[in-house]
This record gives sequence, C-alpha cells and structure tokens, in this order.
Amino acid sequence: MARPADRKSQILRKAAQVFLDVGYEAASMDRIAEEVGITKPGLYYHYASKQDLMFSIMSYAMDLLEEETRAAAALPDPRQRLWQIVYHHAHMLAREDDGAFTVLVIDETHVLGPEDFETIRLRKRSYFETLREALRQLAAQAALRTVDPTAAAFAILGMIMWLPKWFRRQSGALSPEAVASQIADQALASVLVAESSA
Repeated sequence: MARPADRKSQILRKAAQVFLDVGYEAASMDRIAEEVGITKPGLYYHYASKQDLMFSIMSYAMDLLEEETRAAAALPDPRQRLWQIVYHHAHMLAREDDGAFTVLVIDETHVLGPEDFETIRLRKRSYFETLREALRQLAAQAALRTVDPTAAAFAILGMIMWLPKWFRRQSGALSPEAVASQIADQALASVLVAESSA
C-alpha cells in the first residue's frame, strides 16, 4: 500500500500530466480522478478545486527543485555553486517524469488565484536570484564574459527547461547523470571566461 506522501506524489504527477496533455480548461476533475485511480469525491477530499490542485502541483514542483538544489545553493565558491545548481536541476528533470511540472510552472501560473500566483512567483524569483547572484559574483571576480548576469541567468534556465522537451531516458543514448553533467558544462562554458591553459 502506498504511503501518504507517495500517494500525494502519484496524484500530483498524474494530474500534472493530464493538465499538460489536454490543457487546464479541458482537464476535468472526473478525468483527473480516473487517471489517478481515485474517486472524484476522493480527489475533492484532497483538493478543494481544480485551481487548488494546480497550485498544489506547482508548490510540489518548487518543493522538489528546492530540495534538489539546497546543498548546491549553499556552496561558497560561485563557479562550483552555479555548476552544481544547474546539474541538480537538470538531473531532477532527466531522472524523474517531471517534464509536466516544468511546463506548468512556466506556462500556467495565470490560472491561479492572485494569492497563489504571488506565492509561486516569489518562489520562482528566489530561485532565479540564486542563479543571478552566482553570476554576479563571478562577474566581480572577472570570470564572467561580457554578458549581463540577468540575461545569462535566463539563458541558463532556458537550457535547463528545454530538457524535458527532448530528453528520453528510454533511448539509452545518455544517462540522466551524463546529460545533466553536459548541460552544466555547457551552461558554464557559455557564460564564463575561458581558463588559460598556460
């Protein structure tokens, strides 16, 4: 029997995929309940409304991201910190079936109520600031190319967020670890001054 935390994860992942497949407006609680394997009253027991369910999905996605990158974000060296944050974010998306989470958090916050929208916006902003601060510190060390830290942070996020669009674990070409490492290497190479080989 699934533990409560596992059951919550299953519900949110299945619901996220339904929202991604058919869109928020077309996704009925009946269909979500069917996909999850729960009764509609059972789904409403956990979530008061479809909007509440969407907010719970986004909150869970941010919880996962923060958990994955917490240790990396505390590293003192900005180069190592940036690499580790990018690696762990990319690895999370490559390892888990969390592509739906990524797309929804980026594209669907407009369906939330004002208070929930602001909660998710602030959490996304906090994560973005972690990336940008590492880039600002690298700029202060003259290690950053002549790029704006804000533009660089958005570009790096774009590299990570595109991963669920193309990566398929079943293909066997790259492991989650290998693809995450390559994305982290490429992200840093795109914004950092090349180290001298002399």
